[in-house]
Amino acid sequence: MTLSAEGALALVVYFLAGLRDEHYFAAGIPAYVGYLLVAVVTVVLLGLAGLIGSAAAVLPVVQLSRWSARRTGRTETMRWCLAVCGAFATAAAVCTGMPTALRGGSWTVLPLVLLVAFLGLVPAVLCTRAVTVLRGTGARFGLAAVVFVCGLTLSVVVFVGGLAAYGTGLIQIYEPPRLTDAQLVGTWTDDQGGTLTLRADGTAVANGLDVHTAGAAYDEDAPEECGGSGSWARGASLSGTPQLDLSVSGCMEGRGWHFGGTEEQPTLYYWIGDPDSLNQYALHRTSPVP
Repeated sequence: MTLSAEGALALVVYFLAGLRDEHYFAAGIPAYVGYLLVAVVTVVLLGLAGLIGSAAAVLPVVQLSRWSARRTGRTETMRWCLAVCGAFATAAAVCTGMPTALRGGSWTVLPLVLLVAFLGLVPAVLCTRAVTVLRGTGARFGLAAVVFVCGLTLSVVVFVGGLAAYGTGLIQIYEPPRLTDAQLVGTWTDDQGGTLTLRADGTAVANGLDVHTAGAAYDEDAPEECGGSGSWARGASLSGTPQLDLSVSGCMEGRGWHFGGTEEQPTLYYWIGDPDSLNQYALHRTSPVP
């Protein structure tokens, strides 16, 4: 129960932190049904993860704490139990961080894993110790209920508080860049050989751009390529957000290219098929925005 509550809180924090980065949310009835199914599956997975984590880490740490205390002739105290949690977290950090660092990764993985493992273990281990003391009595179910209510309440408070922080502007939510005509001028590439050159006089040159269609994407067919000369203009989507209107023969006439990325590293993209699929074809600037 404790590990599941910690996992739920971690997912809430991850979701809120992700609102600061580029993100997309599908809309419509099918998308909302999908969100509901994801929520149900997430709850089930959190429960399974809690069971696996209990068997793989929490219960072994509790038993190790008691066994090590008896072997040294000491009384197992909360401080002793916390020390065992620290030793277990250190071992997990070394086993995880050392291979990562030796393969060229960052050494910051060691302290990060150590901190996460320790903070995740301690509440679960202490609750488990308390449950074993209450074994055979109905009080253990009361403790489980307290953990469930406190975990749920904390997750809701963090979620509502995070949304309030974004809503009041205390934390800035991600917004796509509003590129000017001067910032759009230049060469954009899909990193696979296709390029789109936008010139200051309003002309455009496409070379090897991919033309994705919903049917081709569904059938997993290769996209067609397009190229040629045409024109471009800065327009607005139906929702009022700025976009690029590109008119090049064979290159998706009438399709709006949306702005993504950041002011320093912007992207141009269009949705492949239904936007609910969240599949997009994106172009990146080959040089920084002037």
